[in-house]
Amino acid sequence: MKTLKNILLLSLLIALFLPACKKYPDGPSISLRSRKGRLAGDWKLEKFLFNGTDMTSSAGDVKMTIEKDGKYKVTIGSFSDEGTWELGEDKDDAYFKSSQPNSSEEAYRILMLKNKELHWRQTQANGDVEEYHYVPQ
Repeated sequence: MKTLKNILLLSLLIALFLPACKKYPDGPSISLRSRKGRLAGDWKLEKFLFNGTDMTSSAGDVKMTIEKDGKYKVTIGSFSDEGTWELGEDKDDAYFKSSQPNSSEEAYRILMLKNKELHWRQTQANGDVEEYHYVPQ
């Protein structure tokens, strides 16, 4: 009987506190891999939304490699760029800085970060919203 009470108490505690573990709006409730570990990898663009409109067909062939050591490389067709990246203090945002001269840092709000899915959003200064959905290469 005491074991049953302990199991019920543990189940209740898990049910109450597990939803608080969810970091990203569309992300997993809990993960054993670190955010940096889930972000690192070889990704390809699966879907691109511009102000809510699917523009995937006009985005081209986009591939991105994100390294745990803070380096990245992105290829869009024949164009290639590389630089550094880091997670923001609250780990809700990823910041990318190209190694090209006079480049500015780009911020992306992480919406979903799973082992096999990455969704993020970038809001431009003029209010345009770009949403990117990636899957492993």
